Amino acid sequence: MASSSQTTKWWIIIVSLVTGTLLGVYLQRFPSTEPFFRDILSAGFNIPEVNLGFAEFGFRLFLRCNPGTIAGGIAGIWAAR
Repeated sequence: MASSSQTTKWWIIIVSLVTGTLLGVYLQRFPSTEPFFRDILSAGFNIPEVNLGFAEFGFRLFLRCNPGTIAGGIAGIWAAR
């Protein structure tokens, strides 16, 4: 079983990646920082409508990777050392 310090290190890296991605998406909205934070990778799928007779819903999942994601990953690995 993994020790709690190993689990904590993985959570630090995951939180840093998510925070970096969100920061990169936020910085894409400004004209001065948009060229530096454009998406490197954008992949996903969209199921607009699923009708089960008793329920109707949609599902959308996308992965966005930008330089903020990379910076967050590096910061997370450095913080988890």
